[in-house]
Amino acid sequence: MQLLTDGWELRGCLGDTWRWLCGPGRPGGEPGWLPARVPGSVLDDLREAGVVPDPYRGTDSLLSEWVPQRTWLYRRTLTVPPLGPGQRVLLHCDGIDHEATVLVDGAEVAHHVGMYTPFTCDLTDRVPSGGGSVLLAVAVHAAPPGEPQVGRTDRVRTHKSRMGYGWDFCPRMVHQGVWKPVRLEIAGPVRLAGTTVGATLADDGTDGTVDVTARLDATTPGSVRITVHDPEGRDVAGTEVGHAAGAQEVSARLTVRAPRLWWPNGHGDRPLYTVTVSLRDAAGPTVGRAERRCGFRRVTLRPNPGAPADALPYTLEVNGRRLYTKGWNWVPHDILYGAARPGRLDHLLTLAADAHVTLLRVWGGGLIESEEFYDACDRLGLLVWQEFSLSSSGIDSVPSEHPDYLTLMEEEARHIVPGLRHHPALALWGPGNELHDTATARPLSESDAPVIARLAGVVAELDPGRAWLPGSPSGRAFLNRLDLIRADPEAQHDVHGPWEHQGLGAHQELYDAGTCLLHSEFGVEGMANRRTWQHVVPEDQQWPTGRDNPVMEHLGAWWNNTPLVRAAFGGRPVDVDGMRRASQQLQYDGLRYAVEANLRRAPRSSGALPWQFNEPFPNAWCTAAVDHRGDPKPAYYGVRRAYRPDHVCASFATQAWGGRRLFTATPRAWRTHPDTGSGGGAGTVLVRVLTLEGEVIGESNGELNVPLSEIPGPLFLLDLTLRDDEGGLLAANRYVHSTTDDLAPLFDLAPARIETEAETGLAAVRLTHMGGPAALGLSLTDARPYAAAGWAVPDDSMIDLLPGETVRLPVTWRDAPLEGRALLLEGWNTDARLLD
Repeated sequence: MQLLTDGWELRGCLGDTWRWLCGPGRPGGEPGWLPARVPGSVLDDLREAGVVPDPYRGTDSLLSEWVPQRTWLYRRTLTVPPLGPGQRVLLHCDGIDHEATVLVDGAEVAHHVGMYTPFTCDLTDRVPSGGGSVLLAVAVHAAPPGEPQVGRTDRVRTHKSRMGYGWDFCPRMVHQGVWKPVRLEIAGPVRLAGTTVGATLADDGTDGTVDVTARLDATTPGSVRITVHDPEGRDVAGTEVGHAAGAQEVSARLTVRAPRLWWPNGHGDRPLYTVTVSLRDAAGPTVGRAERRCGFRRVTLRPNPGAPADALPYTLEVNGRRLYTKGWNWVPHDILYGAARPGRLDHLLTLAADAHVTLLRVWGGGLIESEEFYDACDRLGLLVWQEFSLSSSGIDSVPSEHPDYLTLMEEEARHIVPGLRHHPALALWGPGNELHDTATARPLSESDAPVIARLAGVVAELDPGRAWLPGSPSGRAFLNRLDLIRADPEAQHDVHGPWEHQGLGAHQELYDAGTCLLHSEFGVEGMANRRTWQHVVPEDQQWPTGRDNPVMEHLGAWWNNTPLVRAAFGGRPVDVDGMRRASQQLQYDGLRYAVEANLRRAPRSSGALPWQFNEPFPNAWCTAAVDHRGDPKPAYYGVRRAYRPDHVCASFATQAWGGRRLFTATPRAWRTHPDTGSGGGAGTVLVRVLTLEGEVIGESNGELNVPLSEIPGPLFLLDLTLRDDEGGLLAANRYVHSTTDDLAPLFDLAPARIETEAETGLAAVRLTHMGGPAALGLSLTDARPYAAAGWAVPDDSMIDLLPGETVRLPVTWRDAPLEGRALLLEGWNTDARLLD
């Protein structure tokens, strides 16, 4: 099998011009052709060639919106060897977005529609039998009509990623291109056309079963050898099955005795078994081979303790152990998802694993993800809730019932579902995002929408035993909103929202009132990181930061909360740096409080999945915790701390206590042993109110009440620690509070003097507080140029350091060379400092 990755060129065509450009008399060397990458993306190739300006900067994506209106012709010379008796030349296209015509020397050999379904072209009659060269062309036709975020779901007639048509976190950049590999195969009379593998675990966990189906294209008899290898490469099961001429498939079931169990991140090892399928012809030689990795685990959904009788089960149980879902919502890592972005996918998923995440919800406005994504999730222990590419729209959110559309979605599912069965990370299927009755906001289910029923039926048939939910959200209520909670707290099953900081006090009130069983989407917005902002926003258009600036309107208008930031900080942010620091402080505090509030309600609450982990486009404002460049924002670290196995936190009425007489904080702590998944001893909790000089104003082992009149100065810290029975520190947490009506005093802090000590290669940085009040909001960020290779990831950020305290922060330099490393230290009351 030969990967056809090089030698491609690309040209845009109006009308049917593409038919003139792919005949044998047009071998190349003509003007107007551009280098093309396969796999790739049309728009990314145009950007690379300078045909369009960089769509990831400023408002320049507007200048590329014409691109998907054209047909784009890929072509290259294809050389084939002389063919032997019975041999065929097959071209395999793993994924073309969205419609394509394949031609050889100008003659059409295939037409295909559908970005998720591969197809094969038999070129045997179009190539010289004695070997030679032909001109291979793939015409990727204009993108189909589609609905942006505000539109009508009932008008959607394709199974294609929705977000590129225009969404709150990315402008309109409709994807086109040969986005998955193209392969050439010289096949004999017997060939392996495909392999499906499923691994299941017996209810008692003693034995595992591997089900294998080999799809055949065989005009003569042969045999299929199936072998299962354990993680060390030893054979643990095997069989050989003969097949007759004309056979289309061979199936076998193998038993693996006492398999090692696959566990989610933080709960055990992730051993992967390898299933090898070898096809032999009648003469004995191997003529086809495929490998799939699988893992043995049992994932089910169980009812939540104390849930209403009509609620669906939302509690994850893995290998008999109930787990709290420490989740996040995942969107495609790039709006031009076919383009190569070396290392980024693995980097982002490793960030999720480092944040103790156990499950990622693959959002329905995005993609059926790639094999690379699932392979990484298998390795890292990240369970996946995979949705089909269906999503709500602002005007109508009910999918079409047209018979052709229902047939299309069922056919797509019949291809997609078996191809992912072997991944142990795949925990759960769903039809899509926020499918609901638009008038009542009631989430839809199988009985309401035929397409949901069709997809559920395919999953039940082709991936039996895999968990299924009829949507996200699901249940009686759609929104997590205070008036709805108070009106019917038992209707809050799986809910979404809000996606914005609610304001000082109102934010805490909402999340402390929560009653939902699963919170599968909620978020807090914030500004971009410094180097992303400086790269993406033109220098002369960086102020003002609000929607009155046309660039801000383009780069994340839905999440631009400049007015709220000004209100929360007394109107004090008067420049970009101040606005970023204030905005990111709100996102950090707001998101961690929301996550902690859900965790405090466990086990009735079974999971929290913030919106959103990453972003596919570099916005000026976004709800993402990790920006498009791959740099974590402060909010990432707030959630990362909350998801620790051992954690201590507190509920409180507000962060700005002006006009109140009494400060009150109620602590909550938990300990989770990864080897058992159960809560350990509570340990000892200490709750203190501290001045910025470190003076203790009040302390308690439980609820703490301190008169505001006893707290000197406008700012103070709520400090919490959790210690084991021997006094060892298990977890610590701090929250910044003010005695005024807002958080404006953060802008008036006296300077703190911080001494820095960097280890070789900036592998770690030690920060020591040497003078002044507490240093608040200390953060380390990657200070290299935006285009520098790799990423710097400190182990922690947003640190509040008291006088005399010191902290050592390890830094992971992922795919980054030693030369040129640099970090920026910033904080509320420390001068920005470059470390290199």
